[in-house]
Parts: sequence; C-alpha cells; structure tokens
Amino acid sequence: MNEDFKKAAVIGWPISQSLSPLIHRHWMQTVGMKGGYEAIAVEPADLRLAVARLRDEGYAGFNVTVPHKEAILPLLDKLAPLARQMGAVNTVKIEADGSLTGFNTDGIGLVTHLKTMAPGWPKDRPALILGAGGAARAAALGLMLEELPFVMITNRTREKAEVIAREIGRGRMTVVDWADRASAVGAAGLVVNTTTLGMAGQPPLELDLAAAAPDTVVYDIVYKPLETPLLAAARARGLRTVDGLGMLVHQGAAAFKIWFGHEVGLDEGLRTLLRARLGEQAA
Repeated sequence: MNEDFKKAAVIGWPISQSLSPLIHRHWMQTVGMKGGYEAIAVEPADLRLAVARLRDEGYAGFNVTVPHKEAILPLLDKLAPLARQMGAVNTVKIEADGSLTGFNTDGIGLVTHLKTMAPGWPKDRPALILGAGGAARAAALGLMLEELPFVMITNRTREKAEVIAREIGRGRMTVVDWADRASAVGAAGLVVNTTTLGMAGQPPLELDLAAAAPDTVVYDIVYKPLETPLLAAARARGLRTVDGLGMLVHQGAAAFKIWFGHEVGLDEGLRTLLRARLGEQAA
C-alpha cells in the first residue's frame, strides 16, 4: 500500500448502517487526502484478531462502536485521560511504533454541537440526563466541564444511574428517580436524552415538558429520525432543540484530527450528503 494512502475504519456489531464511512470519506476528499474509510463488522469473539489486523495492515486508527467500547480496553497500550474516566473508548490511534492509544470523543462531540446549535444555553441551572449507558456517561463528563452547578441523571433502572454518579460525579451529580423525571425538567436548563427511546423502531420517550422554563434547551442524541417525538414536543412548546446528528459528526471530527491532524466539521457538502442518506432534513 502506498504510504501516502491513509486508512481508517469503524468496527462494531452490527455496523452496516453506520454513517461514519460517508462522513470520513467526505472529509478526506475535502482536505485533499488520498485515503479510505470502511465499516468493518466484528463479532465480539473476533475483537482481538480484528484489532491486530488493523494494526498490522497500516491503518492510522479506527472508531469503535457498540458492543466493543469497553471490551477493547484490555487490548490498548495507553488511554487518554477522558477515556480513562469514561471507562470506554470510541477512537483508537495506531501510533508509529504500532502501539494503540484509546480516546473518547463522545462528550466532546455532544458539547461542541450544543454550543454550535444553542449558543448561550443556560448554565446557571443543572442539566438533566436521561439514560445511564455509555452515551450518558460521556454526556455527563462533557457537561461537568462546562461549570454547571451540578448534573442530574435519571434512568429506568436507578442503580445504573447511581453507578455513573458514584464513579464520575465527584459530588456534582445527583440521581433522580425515573418517576420524578418530569419534575426535574422544571429545574433544568438543559435536558439530554441519551436513551434509545424515540429511535425508529423503539417506543417514544415519555417525558412531560410542561414544567420546562422558556429558555430550556432539549437535546436528543437519537438521529434516526432527526425529529424525534421528544424534539417535536419541545418545539411545540417553543423550546430550543438540538438533534443527535451533530454529535455524531463532531465526535467524528475530533477523531479525524487525532488521526490526521486536520480540522474538519459539518460543512454544507456534508449536510447535503447526510440529508440524502437519511432522507430528511439534517440540522
């Protein structure tokens, strides 16, 4: 392989619907890079072999998605501080000496998109995070860097939310019972859905927004569809909303910079490509 040809990938199971190849190939073309980016389906039992192949075949790095974000940790040589705090990795850089460094850019992607789409969002009130998976953990870490008074987290299984608050909260996270989530909306300046509720094929997220202050921002990381029932309800109340597509793009942009050193983002050409792929208006 020509050394000028740069390679990257995303691994997961399943992986066929990933938008990452479209996004990264667009950026490679935009910066004039000769390269390729592919989606590679990797079953959990084959993770070690797949990582070794990517290293041995000269890849610059790769993205990691479900179900490998935590399972890959023992296979890495180094962890960036945020990935260590997260206990999960979504980006791996293959260093010149063949060693593997793990990063987590999910929280960066969420906060960058939030600042872009809802500038001046109220930081004088806590954020409310719904869910307790890896995305919730990333959102919590990213938001705690924004000098909020504190972060509230709620989940259908309270124990999972308590684990996140205990492991990364540092006294700045509080757990809210799922049954009390509508009341918590009234105290929040930002509401973030990190669950799969509202995703195509999943039941909607049941969340009463009646108590929300007029300046509250509602963020849904789901991007299929872009206009989830939660966002539609928020718009109907005149609240500012942020959809999940930008989080995907901005976390990918952070990974692209880690591998190749180029600053990229959600330009108009990428918007057009994503609209065509999703078949609906992209934010």
